[in-house]
Amino acid sequence: MYDILYLPSFDYFNFRQRPQHLLWELSKLGFNVMYCNVTQTSTDFIPLSATFNLCNNIKSLDHNKEYIMWLTHGPYAELLPEFNLKMVISDFADASVDEFSKFAVYDEQKIIAADLVFTASEKLFLDISKKHPRCYKVNNGVEFEHFAKSVTRSSQPPADIVKACSKPIVGFWGALSSWIDFALIEFIADIRSNYNFVFLGTFTTNVPRVPIKSNIFYLGPKDYEILPYYAQWFDVAIIPFQIKDVTLAADPIKAYEYIASGLPVVSTNLPQLEGLADVRLARTPEDFVSCLDWAVYNGKSQEKIKLRMEIAKQNTWKMRAICIAEKIKELILEP
Repeated sequence: MYDILYLPSFDYFNFRQRPQHLLWELSKLGFNVMYCNVTQTSTDFIPLSATFNLCNNIKSLDHNKEYIMWLTHGPYAELLPEFNLKMVISDFADASVDEFSKFAVYDEQKIIAADLVFTASEKLFLDISKKHPRCYKVNNGVEFEHFAKSVTRSSQPPADIVKACSKPIVGFWGALSSWIDFALIEFIADIRSNYNFVFLGTFTTNVPRVPIKSNIFYLGPKDYEILPYYAQWFDVAIIPFQIKDVTLAADPIKAYEYIASGLPVVSTNLPQLEGLADVRLARTPEDFVSCLDWAVYNGKSQEKIKLRMEIAKQNTWKMRAICIAEKIKELILEP
């Protein structure tokens, strides 16, 4: 099978995102994946499976080997001539606007260099498909079996969430970045003092003032492996994104993870989430509160949990990788 190379963007075990999931699933389909970590060590290569290797010393890469380059970080487009490439695949997970506008200059290079282009959302697809004839939408997904563990509660919650368990828990996981609507969080925490709000994730350096209240708990980042043990204690999960260009083009991975956990989901009005399970989209802060109330008191019936999980099963990373593998093979076999 073919070799896929992914140059350093972030370490494999940090912030498990679209590249790690898709490349891992592609390795299970027979592709040989070389995933380069940002952190470089004296241990050149670490095998995670027979077809998936971590590279911790990029200088040790075999530049004579023929690779399929999986390109997400725009500046690496300038390094492509250094490698023996069978194909270049450019994957677009976010729009290069707002906080990501500094990468816009590289988007054209990614598109020009690519033999295949994949996008995570409809908005990205509509924009980029005008510029490339082989552009396909492949939404984000979920490792279903991992998050399905959230449905059955353990006998004891994680120690740092115990205090929050005194009230219904409104939960969130992911980066606490500048696109989070902290004003909305403050509003709903004020209006619903009878709920506790739990946030799992790292603050980025460019966030505005964050609300500090007795019913808001910032518990820091949690390893991907233990997220289900926190989700077990959530009553509802939220996606409180600001409505701006970058979020209008986003397909939040957490939405799929939430529904695989059986959780009712309330989000701001993100077009990519319209029609996904029974995710409730709120157009105003007051609407967000109403949706929360419905979710807390009506959202966790066995019927609704089963429905969400069935939809999550149809949106796995494995299914996404199968679509990608088909497009790769079609292009390779093209006369």
